[in-house]
Amino acid sequence: MKVELPFLAEGIEGGDVVLVLVHEGDQVSEGQSLVELETDKATVPVPSPAAGKVARLLVREGDHVKVGQALVELDGPYAAKQSSKALAPEKPVVAPASPPPSVELAHAGSVARREAPSAELSTAAPPKMEQPPPTPLEEKTAATTPSSTGASVPAPPSVRRLARELAVDLTQVKGSEAGGRITAEDVKAFVRERTRRSGVAPASGVSGSGGVFTTTYGNERREPLPSLRRKIAANMTQSWTTIPHVHQFQDADITDLMELHKRYALEFKKKGATLTLTSLIIKAVVHALKRYPQLNATLDLTSGEVIYKDYYNIGVAVDTPAGLIVPVVHDVDRKDLFQISVELADLAERTRKREVKLEELRGATFTVSNMGGIGSGPFTPIINSPQVGILGIGKARMAPVYRDGQFVPRRVLQLCVAYDHRLVDGAVGARFTIEIVKVLEDFQGMFLGL
Repeated sequence: MKVELPFLAEGIEGGDVVLVLVHEGDQVSEGQSLVELETDKATVPVPSPAAGKVARLLVREGDHVKVGQALVELDGPYAAKQSSKALAPEKPVVAPASPPPSVELAHAGSVARREAPSAELSTAAPPKMEQPPPTPLEEKTAATTPSSTGASVPAPPSVRRLARELAVDLTQVKGSEAGGRITAEDVKAFVRERTRRSGVAPASGVSGSGGVFTTTYGNERREPLPSLRRKIAANMTQSWTTIPHVHQFQDADITDLMELHKRYALEFKKKGATLTLTSLIIKAVVHALKRYPQLNATLDLTSGEVIYKDYYNIGVAVDTPAGLIVPVVHDVDRKDLFQISVELADLAERTRKREVKLEELRGATFTVSNMGGIGSGPFTPIINSPQVGILGIGKARMAPVYRDGQFVPRRVLQLCVAYDHRLVDGAVGARFTIEIVKVLEDFQGMFLGL
């Protein structure tokens, strides 16, 4: 039997093989991990659906695989059972006496030429039918229009992936292995030759899975686009082009909040937690979401409905070496500041190590992105669809604030709330932002119900 990549989660179509955990000839048990796959945001093991012997490995480290693609071929009782099912004879199928003349028969994924159907179809091998010679137009089309995908070209998935990255049509590459099978070196040689013909000399050939070239302007380097970056690009493009964004800026005087943080940070540390400004902001956001549920909802345009969420799961953007990842703190409204601080620190650490679980990346109803820690000023965040709102936080700064008839130095935090204007009106978005500011400027008043 062939073990195929199963459905992993909504929106995840595949990933890159980062580790092959078995070898050909190994005996594996049911549930044993066969490969480790790096999806868009997490690394997950792929277990074996049955016990058996690894007859053949169908992927290698670095290959990009999609859901439904075969990973490993197993021999064993389960495989034998599956094979016997496949070999069981089927009942003959009787076609209608006078089928319509437009019937098309398909075999092995290719559509056969339209022929007049026989009166009866059986399991016996059909008689060979002579094909009419191709017309001159067909011959010309076949000769001048090669397959753009190279689907019929013998090449492993890793080579196809390399060809995509280097914009190479595999139908134009000559394979050096038996049967014309194309290797990575064949693709690199093709790129070098293509570069030479275009008048650009390679600086050091093609190295790794990318290419290094010298142009009239200087050196250029090609590198594979990681799966995480591909997913970020797709999601951000979809969000920016389909969601009408409105950005609401507001300043919050957090001088008193920082005094509160200073007063209790040591107590949190004694209990094994780190009280951060992000933890306090998350609490303020949930308070505002309860006042303005339009920001804690999603749009279902197919059914013409608004889905209001009675739970509060806050996604927190985490900067990692691989790119931006947004783990989720679930049920924030049911947790106190200590629980939120512990969970947030643990999530952020495991996210940076790419050890976060898939379920910890799903279910967010609103997102917080705090870039103040790296010294960034205000920015306009992009909504993480299907959510309808996101809070962007810049660096706090000392600024003169007019209070009680005079200017005094205060610590001011710059906020920007982006919201989906299809669901959230400007007035609601502004009031929501002001509510967050109100809580940050009088945090204790929130707990007093003020």
